Amino acid sequence: MIETSAIDGTFDEIEVGTKYRSPGRTMTESDVVNFCMLTGNWLEVHSNAEFSKDTRFGQRLVQGSLVFSVIPGLLRFGPSVAAFYGVDNLRFLNPVFIGDTIWVEAEVIRKKEKDDKFGVTTVQFKTVNQRGETTQQSEFSVLMIRRREDIPKP
Repeated sequence: MIETSAIDGTFDEIEVGTKYRSPGRTMTESDVVNFCMLTGNWLEVHSNAEFSKDTRFGQRLVQGSLVFSVIPGLLRFGPSVAAFYGVDNLRFLNPVFIGDTIWVEAEVIRKKEKDDKFGVTTVQFKTVNQRGETTQQSEFSVLMIRRREDIPKP
């Protein structure tokens, strides 16, 4: 497994079967409160400590959509990504709690040529916590530039 924070290759350079692992990130109280404010998602299981004590989890949960949102930041794609193409088979398998540390384990599972300039790369993401539990899993696809000479210059 390659330990890197970026999948930094073009469509033509990346190979199916290549694996990556991101650095970890601890999900904080500030993350949850800011996400509640940004999205309006004030469900009590995220925002009310007293309410959450009586749920099946016994404590507040980090929003699954927040965890999904930080995944691309944990395992960033390099400059050959032209666009987010889609996500399939997104599943929330275990909760993430405030104070949990997560990271992403990823594997390139599919590539599909689009045209002479672009291809679609699909990466299976597994978000894992410090207890070794997979908390989320999805197939994340991006539209990628095929050749380095086609990457826009900054």
